Amino acid sequence: MSAVYRKFANFFNLSDPNYVRFIRKYEAKTKKQIAFYLFLGLLPGLLAYIFVYPLREPIMEWTGLSATYVQLLALTIMASGWHLVVPFLMLRFKDGLTFKESLIYLGFHRLDLKGLLIVLPILTVLFTLITLPYVKYVYPPLHEWLNGFPAFHMGEWHVFNHDYYDPNFPWPLFLIGLIGNFIGEEVYFRGYLLRKVGRLRLDWLWIAIIFQIYHMWQIPINWAYIPIALFIPEEILVKLRKNIYGAILLHLFVNFLWGIVTMYLVGVR
Repeated sequence: MSAVYRKFANFFNLSDPNYVRFIRKYEAKTKKQIAFYLFLGLLPGLLAYIFVYPLREPIMEWTGLSATYVQLLALTIMASGWHLVVPFLMLRFKDGLTFKESLIYLGFHRLDLKGLLIVLPILTVLFTLITLPYVKYVYPPLHEWLNGFPAFHMGEWHVFNHDYYDPNFPWPLFLIGLIGNFIGEEVYFRGYLLRKVGRLRLDWLWIAIIFQIYHMWQIPINWAYIPIALFIPEEILVKLRKNIYGAILLHLFVNFLWGIVTMYLVGVR
């Protein structure tokens, strides 16, 4: 039985002891350091919430911009600025890594065809099938309950209800924000923070939960998914395959296709 289990585990897991030793050199060593990196996971979401909720209307009055434009601008700066810049700055000036070493640390060191063509589709299908009952029966009432709180309510003005689109928003900035979303979030959470808290037991689950909580500007959506963080496989993919490419592709799938799939299968998006 142990031989069968090892063979099964080795099928999904990419063995790379040199890479594991490399990233462990830069792990947070103390509880205080681990707590700091967990807080870093929440901080950009808190800043985004402040701009999307309490500061949205004052900024609209000062600038004359629409609500959607103000939100898109704040989220673009966060996604492409914070998520893509902070990890490289921290790795360079705190850990002393070169740009090339930082790319390796964050998971850009190898293209993993087996992970992308076999492991990713398997985990994606399993994730979708396992979570369908939750999406159908638990998510809708929990979403509605959270949306009932005034501090969380996503009104008609909310950028999500406009499909994150404003015709007056500059297309170059929109594309930068889009890239910052599905690449930047993966770099920041699964490439950087997941490696930093590697000494934490169930590190992948901690980061999966932090990632949902961090979406404070759309709490009724993401906080309603916290109970199924156990089954969201981006962190698992990164730990198994030792690179970030599969997580980026899975992020694209979840953002653009998963809702269509769940709507077709259970009538909930």
